[in-house]
Amino acid sequence: MKRLELPHQLADYLCPVNGLCDIYEWKTGNRIPDDLIFYSKAGFQLISQKRAIVPKMIFLGQGSIGKREYNFWKEFIGYRIISNEGKAFKTTLNEVKVLLDNDIPTILFGLDMFYLPYHQNFYHTRHILGHVVLMVGYDEINVYVHDNSKVGVQTIPLEELYLAWSNDYIGISKKNAYFGIDMEHPNRDVSDIVQQGMGKIASLYLNSPLGFMGKRGIDRFIREFPTWKNVFSVDDLNKIYLHFVEYTGSILPELPSEISNSNSGIVNPHQASRDQLATALLKYKSSLGIPAWEEAANCFKTSGAIIEKIVRGFIDDIHHQSFIELDKYISLFEKLKGIESRAFKILLPAHELNKAKKHERDCR
Repeated sequence: MKRLELPHQLADYLCPVNGLCDIYEWKTGNRIPDDLIFYSKAGFQLISQKRAIVPKMIFLGQGSIGKREYNFWKEFIGYRIISNEGKAFKTTLNEVKVLLDNDIPTILFGLDMFYLPYHQNFYHTRHILGHVVLMVGYDEINVYVHDNSKVGVQTIPLEELYLAWSNDYIGISKKNAYFGIDMEHPNRDVSDIVQQGMGKIASLYLNSPLGFMGKRGIDRFIREFPTWKNVFSVDDLNKIYLHFVEYTGSILPELPSEISNSNSGIVNPHQASRDQLATALLKYKSSLGIPAWEEAANCFKTSGAIIEKIVRGFIDDIHHQSFIELDKYISLFEKLKGIESRAFKILLPAHELNKAKKHERDCR
């Protein structure tokens, strides 16, 4: 039996980072804002997979979730990751118990909320995949976790954990995925953590080494998009549009009620979380950021409105099953690129801004 006593704060819909923030507060007495680091991952990706159900996937984020997310922040927060996935349940559970015995809280990734008894709205009624909790203890019959939407410590019987943890999660993780977070020597400057992390995100957008990401990715998309009506069937274009709309949900990925009977019922603007990022930048600009974050926030408010306008057009096209007039969206994506480039330049640290300016000059 083992039980670690960690602080815990509620953070609705922020389960991937909530446990990480709990551990940091446990180790330092200060808290990294869950909302700021979660919603900071704005960006652009164009994923092409000819044989996939959705042959072109447009994401308005960095795509850093799971292993990528924890690897990204470890450089700035200062921790070591001990992780594994895809193994048998008994083997995995024994590995996690060893971590807990060594005072290393462990993130359990990709759970199905259908099997979590304390989630009464979903328990044995609705499958909600991809949930993330922080395991802080165990005994012979249960594990004990922090859940981002619940106060205090929650109990999961081992037989329910086995079922909740038994499936891969949409290409992001395999079954029984965990991440032990060994935060022995954390960076105690929260302002430095968030500014450096957001600066790295900005740099990846402005100067992506990959042609399908960031500004390079959106330029590629703008060149390609008008030709898709000649490349893909109406059915394929319908899937591409639906996928884009779903993943622009600001709070969680879902289709709006006008095109889906399966809807959470929460207020979920389709602004790809730009509204949430703008709110977080304004909330923390005085305590953790710089005054210029206000300008960046206003840029993201504008880009969120642009995204929402694109989504409304896509929904209209889906209703009419008409995917011919693709050119009408190009000016909107150009505006999106321009306003977000401006925002990301504000978020760059000074030395990175100078590098970005030099890169732009070299590319002319």
